[in-house]
Amino acid sequence: MAAFAALVLVILASSSMNDRKLLQAVTFHLVMGAALGAIFAVLLLAVDAQHLLHVILHSTAPTQTLIVFVSFISMYFGFGAAITGFHFVISDDNFERRR
Repeated sequence: MAAFAALVLVILASSSMNDRKLLQAVTFHLVMGAALGAIFAVLLLAVDAQHLLHVILHSTAPTQTLIVFVSFISMYFGFGAAITGFHFVISDDNFERRR
């Protein structure tokens, strides 16, 4: 995580304002997707779809399994939203005018 933060700081320091706006937009989509993914994972556990919560709670390490489950769903949603957001920003006609 620290390496990612350092990479973002290096990109921000060495890039122009145009790249900064693009990075901010993609980062916003990543965070938004990750938050929605975490909410979706918690809702899946709350509804107990396919007895998923029962399986997780009766595993050998329920806390770690729960953390990994929520983290990976959140990560999938975040990366998907970041890729989609990047596509939206790049294909947006107004992006050229914002530069």
